[in-house]
Amino acid sequence: MAEVPLERSSERLTVAASQWLDAALFHGAFAVDATVGNGYDTLFLAHRVGEQGRVLGFDVQKVALNGAAELLRFAGVLNRVTLILESHSNISRYLSAEHIVHGAMFNLGYLPRGNRQIITQPETTLAALQALLEHLAPQGRLTLLAYRGHAGGTEECTAVREFLRSVRAEEFSVRELAGMLDTDTTPRLFLVERIYPSKAPDNSTQRDRI
Repeated sequence: MAEVPLERSSERLTVAASQWLDAALFHGAFAVDATVGNGYDTLFLAHRVGEQGRVLGFDVQKVALNGAAELLRFAGVLNRVTLILESHSNISRYLSAEHIVHGAMFNLGYLPRGNRQIITQPETTLAALQALLEHLAPQGRLTLLAYRGHAGGTEECTAVREFLRSVRAEEFSVRELAGMLDTDTTPRLFLVERIYPSKAPDNSTQRDRI
């Protein structure tokens, strides 16, 4: 199994995630927010894919999706987004064989200002991660921000790291970023890019099928 290199980021990890993912997105792209939460990543993706693009957003909490919908409606981009009240472990149900994903984002943990007892779980996160890697476009990118300051957070981060160590190094580039003031409870950001050509066909007409 390959080691995942650890790097230091002078940027806030939330900023580093969006800046790095930005290079894989374009007007007409297809993106996934695997953990909608308050909707800020969803909003970023919706802006970047443009009017001809599409974003799928998943969350298990209706309150999160309701808040995100209001944010997206206010920004005038709700029509580019499909919000789905379901675990991200079921992402594969919403991705047909011809779907390819240009960008995807995860923010693990709990809903900010929400119920801290409802958290992401390693088994569902890894199922979603596996599904998205299978559909990731050539030069497609995925970010996963793992928060470690809550119960179960460190274990989930470790599970993600171990999973990513097992992906084919000739097919995916994997990096791990820490902040400059890294401790045992500060977040870690994982950056994944497909570097080997995918067999998935072009998705230029998939918008109408979602």
